Amino acid sequence: MTRRLLARGGDRRTGDALRVSDQLTEAQCRSILAAIELAWLDGRPFNRFVTLLWEHGGIDARLNAQTTRRWLHHAQGFLRQHGEHLAHCWVQEWGSRKGAHVHALLHIPPRLDPLFRSKPLHWTKLCLPGKYVSGTTQCQRIAASRDPEDNAAAYRAALMGKVHYMLKYAPAELEALLDMNIWRSPWSKSWGRTGMTIGSRIGRWQHRKT
Repeated sequence: MTRRLLARGGDRRTGDALRVSDQLTEAQCRSILAAIELAWLDGRPFNRFVTLLWEHGGIDARLNAQTTRRWLHHAQGFLRQHGEHLAHCWVQEWGSRKGAHVHALLHIPPRLDPLFRSKPLHWTKLCLPGKYVSGTTQCQRIAASRDPEDNAAAYRAALMGKVHYMLKYAPAELEALLDMNIWRSPWSKSWGRTGMTIGSRIGRWQHRKT
């Protein structure tokens, strides 16, 4: 369900264009899945899983998506400095313990690993309104992503396990419809969760040949 945060005709400076939603839609889930396939075909398979606990870090929940875009802008700038373009997708959600937060997948060229390691925390500090709050940024390497073509099955399982987790706020019936039930594990979260988010529920990079 999607609805406007403010009624039409309200003060646009306060965000009447923002929308609130309780769950992911089928189209949004398919957009994330398409981004994953496209990243693979483009030679930029997602190899980082990032969680940004914006509300925990002091960001107003209404600025969750906006702050995510700012964080990604820093990531894009870093890659451009090295002749690369950022492939990414993200999902916004809300939880009773973590508040408004985002899960994202990125591709970082292996040659940039040493330079990248400290960057996620640095970019988060640039986005927060005050001092860094411990735990706001979490960044993991996707298992088997160092050589995904040589370990395709292991990489696919690790990646899709993360995707299954990212899409848990979709209606439960979509899990089987999208063939995501095959990636469920004993540690997976159940689908069908609800939680109000404000602004864009998902985002993905605009593909272009480099």
